Amino acid sequence: MKKVLIVMKETYLRQVKSLAFLFMVLAPFLFIGLSLLSGMLGASSAESNLSSQTALISSDKQLISDMMALGGYTDQYKDRDSAQQALEDEEIAAYLIVEEVDGQLQANYHGNEIMPQNDKLFLTQALTNAQNKLNQERAGLSPDQVATLATTFNFTEEIVEGKEFEKLGQYVTYFGLVFFMYMILITYSSQTAQEVASEKGTKIMEVIFSSVPAPLYFYGKILGILAVIATHIGIYVVGGFIGFQLAKEYLASAGFLGMIQSVVGNLSLNTLLFVIFGLFIYVVFAALCGSLVARMEDVQKAVSPVMMVIMVAFFGAMFLGQSGSDNLIMKVGSFVPFLSTFFMPIRVINGFASTAEAWGSLAILIAVSFGLVYYIGKSYAGLILQTDDIGLWKSFKKGISSR
Repeated sequence: MKKVLIVMKETYLRQVKSLAFLFMVLAPFLFIGLSLLSGMLGASSAESNLSSQTALISSDKQLISDMMALGGYTDQYKDRDSAQQALEDEEIAAYLIVEEVDGQLQANYHGNEIMPQNDKLFLTQALTNAQNKLNQERAGLSPDQVATLATTFNFTEEIVEGKEFEKLGQYVTYFGLVFFMYMILITYSSQTAQEVASEKGTKIMEVIFSSVPAPLYFYGKILGILAVIATHIGIYVVGGFIGFQLAKEYLASAGFLGMIQSVVGNLSLNTLLFVIFGLFIYVVFAALCGSLVARMEDVQKAVSPVMMVIMVAFFGAMFLGQSGSDNLIMKVGSFVPFLSTFFMPIRVINGFASTAEAWGSLAILIAVSFGLVYYIGKSYAGLILQTDDIGLWKSFKKGISSR
């Protein structure tokens, strides 16, 4: 056991100390940070820069107040001539003149480009309200009559408590889990194959195997890579938790808190175990492929079977999982190791699989995972030490025959 831990530690430290690992872990945080900073700077620039605003000219103070509250408007220009000059000097993006002619509001927009659709929608609503108010004043309606005309229908929506975000939570969990698994597996399958292939056929491996049994060395290397993945995911979990705590009040006010709670509620113990052992079996498969190459240049070709299985499972889960029905392919695939990593959690999230089915599929995945790692461990010396360039399949047969 001590030898396994030594190999695990050495593999782990070599990976986490690399610049590639550091960049890979920090890249999402940098992307999110730069996106937020860019948005804040853009919003600040838009607020302080008149060249992106529309000048509003009107004698209706209430209309001006309503439009100014929407943002993107300025009331610094009081007449058409000054606004036109500002437009020509590119100090403003456009100007809008609202006038009353014979009891009707007339709005004239002047700019170098057409008015954005969203701005036009808000303007239409504001003008409608102002026109209604003007019509009521001209008609000489009493306060009671105005109140009667302002009466609208009452719509009430009753949703079972705790169910309002159920479907949306399932949808977000479904896509988030599938995409997360895909990205992690694509990244670490390639890295695992390279890690193993880098030791292929070296004399130092013969020395190592003379002091550390090949199966124990293989187990330690797999555990080291899994520890790297756990560190990577752990950093994201901690970062996500800190971000959630910092933005908790905003998320609650924006109505996102219920959805987040629904997403977390969909992540059962069974689903998390599928993620863990799914990563485990794919890492072992990638290590096997990496041990079959004769040269480092052939690693990408050797790892292609792993990538193909990942892509079949990923796209299968993406397309079949959102069909809204528990089709036969999903049912069968959820019990097939490698595919079950993607298929069964989706069936559980959608409520198509029973608890017994979920745990039964997980038991199959665990049994196959440990069986595969045991079998490859027994053959690891033969796989690593043989260097003949005879193709992947022949290399595999020769490696396992020499165990």
